Amino acid sequence: MKSFFNTLASLFTSSRNTLFIALFLFSGNYHQAVEKQTDIGMAESDLSFFYTPSIEFTEEYTQYVEHSIDSLLKRRGFNGSVLIAHKGAAVYNKSRGYARHWKKQELAEKENIFQLASVSKQFTALSTLLLYERGLINLDDPVVKHIEEFPYPDITVRHLLNHTSGLQNYFYVIEHFWKKDYLPVHEDMLALFIKQSLPLNFTPGRLFSYSNTGYVFLALLVEKVSGELFANFVHKNIFEPLRMNNSFVFHPSMNLEQLSDEKNLTMGYERMGRRLREIPVDYVDGITGDKGIFSCTEDLLKWDNALENNLLISAETKQFAFERALLKNGRRVNYGFGYRIKPKENIIYHNGWWRGYRTAYVRLPDNSLIVILNNTNASIIGLENQIRKVLDKCKVPIFPQDNQQLLASS
Repeated sequence: MKSFFNTLASLFTSSRNTLFIALFLFSGNYHQAVEKQTDIGMAESDLSFFYTPSIEFTEEYTQYVEHSIDSLLKRRGFNGSVLIAHKGAAVYNKSRGYARHWKKQELAEKENIFQLASVSKQFTALSTLLLYERGLINLDDPVVKHIEEFPYPDITVRHLLNHTSGLQNYFYVIEHFWKKDYLPVHEDMLALFIKQSLPLNFTPGRLFSYSNTGYVFLALLVEKVSGELFANFVHKNIFEPLRMNNSFVFHPSMNLEQLSDEKNLTMGYERMGRRLREIPVDYVDGITGDKGIFSCTEDLLKWDNALENNLLISAETKQFAFERALLKNGRRVNYGFGYRIKPKENIIYHNGWWRGYRTAYVRLPDNSLIVILNNTNASIIGLENQIRKVLDKCKVPIFPQDNQQLLASS
C-alpha cells in the first residue's frame, strides 16, 4: 500500500504524466484504487482536483440557453438560483431576486446559500453508505445494533434509507411533547419516542411511506457510529474533501443572522397577503438529516461531479442508492437511498420544501443536472419540466465531447 502512494506521488510531480493521471482516474474509481478506510475519521483532504471538466459549449448554445431560461424565470417571477450543467460543466448558473427581502438585499452573482430542505437526504444517505463501505455497519443491520436505546428491534438501516420503516412523524411528536425552551436535537427526539412508546404505522418492509423521521434516525446513527456530530461528520467526509466551501449542516449553536452577514446566505420567506414574511429558525430546525443542510448551486455541481465519478463511494455502492426499493411482497417502489426515481425516464431526483424554501435536484440520464433553489416558498412545480423542454429544443453542442473522448484521441 505504501509503495502505491509513493508511485502515485511521483506521478503527480511529473508534468509528463498528466495523461496517465487522467487515464488512471477514468479507467476506474479513485475510491476503489486504495484499500477501504477503517478509520472513520479518515477522508482524503482534497478530492476536488480529481475531476475538472474540460468541455466547452458553443457560444450559440450558451446564448440560446441563457436567453431562454432568463425569459422563463422572469415570466414565473422566480426568486433564487438555477443551475444547468452537462457532463460536469455549467452552461447556466444565475440568480435573480432577493436574498433578504425586507433589506432589499439582492442575491449575489454567485454562491448564494439556500436551505436544501429534503434535498438534504442524499447527503444523509451517502454518509450512511460511507460507514457501510468502511465496514462499520451493514445495510440490513437492526438499527438497535448501533443505537442501543432504539425502541424498534425489527427496523433495519435499509428500512430507514428507503422509507419502509413505519415510523411515526417526528414533527407531531416534537410539537405535542417537547416542552423545553431550547431546540431539540437527535438524542432528544429519540428520548421522546422511547418515553411515548409510539407504535409503528406498519410492519417494517411492508409498505413505502415517506418518512422524515427515518432520516433523522440515520443522522443519529451516523453520530453513534462515528462518535461525532452529524454536522461535523458531513463536513469532514463530504464538504471538505470536495471543497464545498459554502455548504454546512445547521446546528442550534449557529447564528444564521450572523452567517448571513458573513456569507451570501439567504433567508426563507412565506407570503402573507401581498407581503413576504421572513421565517425565523423553527422549533424542529435543530433536528437534521431529513433537512437542515445549506448549500449553493456551485457546491451542488461539485457534489454531482463527485457522484458521477465515484470519488466518495464506489460505483457498486452508489448503485444501491439509485435502485428502487423492494418491499416484502416483491413490489418495487420509486425510491432508493435519498433519491426519488423515475424508472421510465431513468431520472434520479429529489425535491424539497421547508419553511420558505423550495428546492429541486435532478440528474438526467445524459449526464445533465438541473438544480433549482428558491427562498420565497413560491411553487416551483413544473419548472424542471419547462427547463427540460427548453433544453430538448436544441441538442447540446459540446467540444471536445468529454474528457474520456479527449483522452481516447490523444
